[in-house]
Amino acid sequence: MTRKTSPTRPPAHDEEAARQKCLRLLALRARSAAELSDRLKKAAFAERVIAAVLADLQRARLVDDKEFARSWVASRQAAGGAGRRKLRWELRRKGISENLIREVLDADFDDHTELQLASQLAQRRLRAEPLGPKTLPRLRRLLLGRGFGFDTVEAVLRHITKDMEH
Repeated sequence: MTRKTSPTRPPAHDEEAARQKCLRLLALRARSAAELSDRLKKAAFAERVIAAVLADLQRARLVDDKEFARSWVASRQAAGGAGRRKLRWELRRKGISENLIREVLDADFDDHTELQLASQLAQRRLRAEPLGPKTLPRLRRLLLGRGFGFDTVEAVLRHITKDMEH
């Protein structure tokens, strides 16, 4: 019976190994500085090494939390599936600062945009599901669960109800 050997861990003070790990992660998808920091901590790199590598990557513009947040919001808007509350929660989980979240969402995601996205999502759902007595409560849960604000959800449902009456 052969025993698998675990790959040797790079020394905690090896900046090049930490940099390579970050570059491999960034090759898969964009990441925030906090995400990269967390991954390096889990790999047991020293805090000093993590700070130095992240600073280098930021100077090289390979890591930019503001651009990451903008890109994240744009991709979620394009998918048509997330309101401001959910986006705020997701960006917090990615380690983006509250000030940066506020700045990006205020610039890229106004009330009209949120209402439009919620309406589009509701219309897609209505095309897939026949209108019945449970439709509106299901739509409400769907939209609230996707992070759309209560006022936005109620406006969308009022509009749908008004259309059903005509």
